[in-house]
Amino acid sequence: MLGATFLIPTIICPAMGATIAQTGQVMSTIFFVSGLATLLQTSIGDRLPIVQGGSFSYLPSVFGIIFNSELQAIEDDNDRFHATMQTIQGALIVVGIIQMAIGYTGIFSSCLRFISPITVACVITAIGLGLYGIAFTGVSQCWTLGLTMIGLAVLFCLYLPRVKIFGFPLFDLFPILIAIILTWSLAGILTAAGAWESDSPCSTSATMHYVGEAPWIWFPYPFQFGMPIFRSYAIVPMIGSMLASMIESVGDYYSCADISGAPPPTSGIIARGLAAEGIGVVISGLWGTGAGTTSYSENIGAIAITGVGSRAVVQCGGVAMMVVSIVAKFGVLLATMPQAMASGLYCVVFGMIVAVGLSNLKHVDLNNQRNLFIIGFSIFNSMSVAGPGGYFSTLDSNPFGTGNGAAIALSIFSSPMIIAFICSMFLDSTSGGATREQRGLTVWEKASKADINNDPEYVAVYSLPICFAKMFRNCGYLEYTSRGEMPAPPANGFQGSRGDIGDLCCPCFFRDNEHPGATDYEKSGDDESPPIANDMERQDDSNDMA
Repeated sequence: MLGATFLIPTIICPAMGATIAQTGQVMSTIFFVSGLATLLQTSIGDRLPIVQGGSFSYLPSVFGIIFNSELQAIEDDNDRFHATMQTIQGALIVVGIIQMAIGYTGIFSSCLRFISPITVACVITAIGLGLYGIAFTGVSQCWTLGLTMIGLAVLFCLYLPRVKIFGFPLFDLFPILIAIILTWSLAGILTAAGAWESDSPCSTSATMHYVGEAPWIWFPYPFQFGMPIFRSYAIVPMIGSMLASMIESVGDYYSCADISGAPPPTSGIIARGLAAEGIGVVISGLWGTGAGTTSYSENIGAIAITGVGSRAVVQCGGVAMMVVSIVAKFGVLLATMPQAMASGLYCVVFGMIVAVGLSNLKHVDLNNQRNLFIIGFSIFNSMSVAGPGGYFSTLDSNPFGTGNGAAIALSIFSSPMIIAFICSMFLDSTSGGATREQRGLTVWEKASKADINNDPEYVAVYSLPICFAKMFRNCGYLEYTSRGEMPAPPANGFQGSRGDIGDLCCPCFFRDNEHPGATDYEKSGDDESPPIANDMERQDDSNDMA
């Protein structure tokens, strides 16, 4: 959960004019909001054991805001940081509300048929490739630390994952974290040995005093950087980032359900999850994280490695993130990481984003020339038009003219993910030459007729907790927009599902709130129970992982 989340402040805060202390403040804030968003998603969202964290999908739009001429004209770094953060906050609040509306009104459920794995793959791939300009360039500031960071990450991720320490797959679970600790330790040792001057970008001595000056305890709170500022040039491109984030999450939901052994989510469940993510984006805007939150693909890989698809474990992780955020020195410590180390991490993490995007093509027929054309055309032109070194990124002036409309148009055509989304969705939805199976849609459509209120597996996994299931009827109306009919009502009434952190903390209270679906499932004589619903049966393993 920490691995990719803390990278976002290290990328955007220096460009905003932030000091080390302010970067640490943003670092703590994004940890707190990520933990809170994780609790919301696993409680009232799609209910899958999926972690929420800062989204790289928002970075192209954030950089468009940072380098807007209005904000760049502010000479004082402190004033520019606060004005830029307030503008980003205003945009996040607006797009978060829009995302909530798209999810809870059922609009996305009806639009889901236009989104295929091809579109998801192209958009996520464009997100990763669109960030390559800020990766290896920073490594050159200190070759020793940058290349060591990359080398250790490659070593632990690819060559040592099967090596166990006292029977524990340490390198398989924490390869990036171990690489950070070892590289940073090397930097500290060489600095203490006098290998570098104090003002060298390799040295750690110039920034460590910020850690000593930071307070031990600090609570992130809303509007800590000032009241939000609402600008159209910031909001419109941020909507594109929101759409890209939503599309990325759709693929993550299906992957998480598949790996954790849960039935595939229906369009209504997906809409519910995206609406919960919208709440997280609004919270990001209120608190000031610099980027919205989304589902983390890295968490899905952790489920595959550990075999623990536990909602309670993920919720414990969310609580841990919120607790860590209160320790202000921890956030400032991460903010003092040498830039070359952070850039080495970018080379690894951004590459994984590209790989995750391409992995969505596993159910697509890549022998079909039509599919290959759409994929290649969308990804290549997203870079050629809007990527680093692309047409719009090399212009000295706005070709659309002046004013807000011109600024909005430029921000749209400067976003690789927006270009990839428009190209891939339009071409894939309007051209023939491929069946739905060849487009990879048949796997997603398995859940279209699921009886979500009576099927024991769906009730156990996706039903809302305790009284919320009865109060909101599991948001069953969201299924109507895609099916044209309401789901069948539950035979035994709406009951909440189990497997939450509350089961661990207050088992006596939750024991009387078992859903009838779980009982019916047990009576069926099937030895295999829904893995998420029966987390309590693996409580020992869950506590170990927590």
